[in-house]
Amino acid sequence: MSEEKDILVDFGTIEKNLQKYKIKDKGIQAIATDKIVGSLNRYNDFSENLLPYRGDSSIRYANIERAMLAGVNLPPIQVYQILDSYFIIDGHHRTAVAKKLFNAEYIDAEVFEVQFEFDIHAAKNYSYCNDSAKNFLIRLEEDSFLKKTHLSNAVLKYPLKLTELKTYVKLLDEIENYKANYNKGEFSKKHIVFASYHWYEHRFLPSISIMEEDNILSGFPKRTYADLYIWIQQHKYYLSQKVGYDVGFDFTAHDFFKKYKKFKPSDLIPSKIKEILSDIRERIKDFRE
Repeated sequence: MSEEKDILVDFGTIEKNLQKYKIKDKGIQAIATDKIVGSLNRYNDFSENLLPYRGDSSIRYANIERAMLAGVNLPPIQVYQILDSYFIIDGHHRTAVAKKLFNAEYIDAEVFEVQFEFDIHAAKNYSYCNDSAKNFLIRLEEDSFLKKTHLSNAVLKYPLKLTELKTYVKLLDEIENYKANYNKGEFSKKHIVFASYHWYEHRFLPSISIMEEDNILSGFPKRTYADLYIWIQQHKYYLSQKVGYDVGFDFTAHDFFKKYKKFKPSDLIPSKIKEILSDIRERIKDFRE
């Protein structure tokens, strides 16, 4: 079995986390094979590159390969579409052979679009089984955030990309507070789009300039400026609470970088929780022995 990151996303996992959805039949169309990320029910049988794992799958793969080489006209695959990604309902082997044998960039598919509601809020609980599913749920959070704020990553100089679940809600809360409180309520009665882009220009972009001074992003592999912005804002809150006044983003960024450069996730866990986790690990170890 491949590592978790190589497994297709389980559609059932995503389905559980959608508030409401309906299916729209979009008919047969050519879809990009690199946009196929998941499966309705065979996510454990194929890697994200659609290589079959099991012996019976390999036999089926070989039969489809022979048919395609012989010029047999096979029916279109069937997929669910969520955002710009596709989940295979039927046609895993046809897709795998088309990609590997013919290097196909597109494949004919009967497309069923999943039109969904997906709200982000701090109390939301998620259910997912691997990193592939987690990353897709983050994409759903991103889509919800962009729709609510009317920001568009396609036009932003530094896209608002986050790598952890339940962090887009923190950006949304900040923008909503900015809308309500900036300059004695200047944006409070205006559409949120005005506050969103003003926040981005006057809060987020200046923070990136500060981070770039120390090349902070280089100390946090696979993270983004938006990730660091969230973490630094949280760090600023704790520092400010400790001294009784706002210590400022500039000071906080430099302090954060010194303390957490090349951090491990455990480095951001309070020491008391570390002690509890250590005690639990020892108890489990003793129990097994």
